Amino acid sequence: MRFGRDLRVPSVGKSTAAGYLARVLGTSVLDKDRFAPLLEASVMARLTGDPYDRDSEVYRAVVAPGIYDGLIRTGLTLAPVFPVVLDAPFLSTIRDAAERGMRLSEHLRTYTELPESVPVVTVWLDLTATVIRSRMLERGAERDAPKLADWEAYRTGVLDSGVRDLAPALCDLVVTI
Repeated sequence: MRFGRDLRVPSVGKSTAAGYLARVLGTSVLDKDRFAPLLEASVMARLTGDPYDRDSEVYRAVVAPGIYDGLIRTGLTLAPVFPVVLDAPFLSTIRDAAERGMRLSEHLRTYTELPESVPVVTVWLDLTATVIRSRMLERGAERDAPKLADWEAYRTGVLDSGVRDLAPALCDLVVTI
């Protein structure tokens, strides 16, 4: 299994890496962006007026816990029968592991009561904020517009939120891009 960043960081390469890993392993990807996009967009449009809001406290408190719980539990329920690559940012999950003094894979295993016989491998994709911004500009996605419009707030509030410092000690692999 692959667990990526627990951070809503676009343009890092999570989906590209997840797709590659799934092809190598001959398995499938469960992608957070495809898991329940209508639910996320409709709830956030109703709560904040922005269907692409994935960085506000409202999203983190109301929507993200259920989305991530569903994605993790679905992936780890399938994992004993069929290997799965989970493609998502996992900011709160990494923070939860750090608060419990556990490696991310151990935290996920404990959280879902996954048997020891099922392998869980966590991967942190590391990229600088400057390169992330450049990739977001190149991509030109509508969902990135609010982040780019107030880049400093996004950079300090999300990209430099401290998870980048925690992840190398908690994840099984770190890939610097």
